[in-house]
Amino acid sequence: MIGAGLRRLLGGVLLVLSFTPLYLLLDAEDDALRRASVDVAGSTLGLVHAGTLLVLLLGVLLALFVPPARVLPTLERVGRRLESVRVGTWAAGVALLAAGLASAINLVLFRGLYTNIDEIASFIQARYFAAGRLAGPLPVSPEGWLVPNMLTVDAGWVSQFPPSHLALLAAGEATGIPVLVGPLLFAMLAALATLCAARLLPAHGRVVRLTGLLVAVSPFLVLLGAGGWSHASAGAFLWLALYAALRARDGHAGWSILAGASIGVAVCSRPWISLLLGTLGTLAVWIGHAARRDEAVVMDDATSGQAAGAASKPLDGRAGWLARRCVGTVAGGLPFAILLGAYNRALFGSAGTLGYLAAFGERHGLGFHQDPWGNAYTPLDALALTSGDVIVFGTQLLETPVPLGAVLGGWLLVISRMSAGARILVAWALLPVAGNAVYWFHSTRMMYEAAPAWIALGLLAVAPLFRPSPSPPLPPPPSARPRLDPRGVGLWATVASVAMAVGLNAPQRIGGGAGEDDGLARPTVPQPPEGGPALVFIHTSWNERLSARLQGAGGMRQDSVISLLRRNTNCELDAYTRARAERAGGPDVSLPAIDLRQQAGTPADVVRRAVADGATLRTREGERFGPECQRELSADRFGAVALAPLLWQGDLPGIERGEPLFVRDLGPAWNQRLVRHYADRTPWVFVPKTAGAPPELVPYEEAMRVLWGG
Repeated sequence: MIGAGLRRLLGGVLLVLSFTPLYLLLDAEDDALRRASVDVAGSTLGLVHAGTLLVLLLGVLLALFVPPARVLPTLERVGRRLESVRVGTWAAGVALLAAGLASAINLVLFRGLYTNIDEIASFIQARYFAAGRLAGPLPVSPEGWLVPNMLTVDAGWVSQFPPSHLALLAAGEATGIPVLVGPLLFAMLAALATLCAARLLPAHGRVVRLTGLLVAVSPFLVLLGAGGWSHASAGAFLWLALYAALRARDGHAGWSILAGASIGVAVCSRPWISLLLGTLGTLAVWIGHAARRDEAVVMDDATSGQAAGAASKPLDGRAGWLARRCVGTVAGGLPFAILLGAYNRALFGSAGTLGYLAAFGERHGLGFHQDPWGNAYTPLDALALTSGDVIVFGTQLLETPVPLGAVLGGWLLVISRMSAGARILVAWALLPVAGNAVYWFHSTRMMYEAAPAWIALGLLAVAPLFRPSPSPPLPPPPSARPRLDPRGVGLWATVASVAMAVGLNAPQRIGGGAGEDDGLARPTVPQPPEGGPALVFIHTSWNERLSARLQGAGGMRQDSVISLLRRNTNCELDAYTRARAERAGGPDVSLPAIDLRQQAGTPADVVRRAVADGATLRTREGERFGPECQRELSADRFGAVALAPLLWQGDLPGIERGEPLFVRDLGPAWNQRLVRHYADRTPWVFVPKTAGAPPELVPYEEAMRVLWGG
């Protein structure tokens, strides 16, 4: 139960986080990711301040000249019409709307492609799942195929992600509709948000229906639901867990088994937030219900229809009621816990080792410590990054100029009491904020699973503004000046905020694509001329080639590779990787000295320079380029292409269906092994033929001669 003091404290904290630049406390000088977070939060807060002042001004002006009494009767009729639609029918309708919007975004804006490396890495392994394999086999050295968030283990080539979302993507691949997995999961989220809101807020039918509608049309949620993010599966199954927990609260304990299974699916997709929300969120439903003595609590499922007088049952009756539901949850979730442990053991050597830790080491874990990029993550950093999360997420969720965090904070400060359902929604909204604060990686998409609770609470906060007064006010005398009604200001400010979101902000967001997370180019898949299957070498940048060699042939973790690339020049790392390769064949080879420290930032004397489109060089003033170094640099003179956006769209090692097989160009000597291995495929190279030109297919021998022969 949330007491008045805690409620006001939470409200004040949300207001401070929503309107003040606490993100400036972050030390972002040495890290591009942190600098980007500060920049996005700063630009968003500027819009928040200006937008909030604007909608308040509009609210004052409209309240002076258009009293709420003129529009409230019409709004009341609309509200009654909304409430007349059955909740189940409404849930089905918003599910169809959500699926349609997300599918349209996927096909039109994303062109049916994955736009982020997380999605790509997940889908590559999902294709192996669909083919009946746990991991992908690599016929030769893995550096030709390794991309971020993928690694090689004894079992083969895998992603760092847990298995349930991969299994859902695999089901989509097996049925021929992989791009619909995200939209269908998003539709499931919209429907379940409606059904959960109906049970949590039974006295607020209009809020319930508008919650489902706004979940379905939220630009933030639609853009994420249109892709292949694991957030979509975690969000859908967490809200299924909440729905099952509410059914178990109101009826038979058997629903708790479904709650446990749904939590299990979510944890096997996004472990930390799913474990936090799934366990504490469902327990909050049952513990709060069992502890309330002023309501009738069903103590025996066999007499679920006889609630009267249940509050006077002895404590052990309530304890038994709660215990049955907890046991059911454990029974439903235990198979998935065993599955996750077996999956981790098979791929990463230990039941408790997630793929993230295998790829990046212990620094990827929770807590306050150095992150994989070498930055210290402290409680002060957590406060700064959480401030940015609340500002950006609260604004982008519905694209309103006033962030939802501020609306929720103000509501928590002014209300005198809160219903049990609202308390559960507050817990579901704020638990991920607290959970993400102890994790070094911050992004607005990390709040996806909590979004329906934020929307429901925002609607609950403004609903009283649209409720007709019990008796209409007396009309003022003709000579009286217009009187400012605070309630009217709030009503019209809300209307102005919605109008700005619909007419201006939301179209800009949709037109801008996936925003901060749309970080990969989407080149058209090259189609070789007829003449049999093709082996297409993608000419990636020197930095990408170095990263792949260090991780593949060098066997380094990705956190070490990130630090090496930042703290050394390309020529130094090139000599180091070649020496490591020679040392593998003869232990007497000495390794050149390089900076192996995992620290944030780049040394002052290391300078980054652009070479061509998609290619950069790190060097030092006066550094001498040896023959091999000059050769690598010269190969990038026309530009470079990223491998990941193309890799997942063709054949993969061990999966052949007549598409091109894409692999990284690492130079003629390394490439020749693949040319021989895939002798039945015609080799090509995908690379710009002139500086600044788009990449195109070039015959293999010609490309090798031009790129690497000089």
